[in-house]
Amino acid sequence: MNQNSCQNRPQEVVKMSAPEWLRVSEAKRLFGISKPKLYQLIHAGTIRSAALRSPQQVRGTRLISSVSLRTYIEALADAQAKEGRP
Repeated sequence: MNQNSCQNRPQEVVKMSAPEWLRVSEAKRLFGISKPKLYQLIHAGTIRSAALRSPQQVRGTRLISSVSLRTYIEALADAQAKEGRP
């Protein structure tokens, strides 16, 4: 393939989306929510999460559902819009 044929093709636009499950640090970075707030939402049952660990382990890897986090934020924005808050 020659260089001219590559230059004439339209460039593809790649839409980046969040993975279905995020580590706490990734959720914090992508959504701008603090670590304590994320754990507060998890413990309240507001957002879904899972801990990857064996039964003998005390610590594990906490994963957060990006769908539940996005749903929470959208519901919060909708409620604030109804109240007339920005």
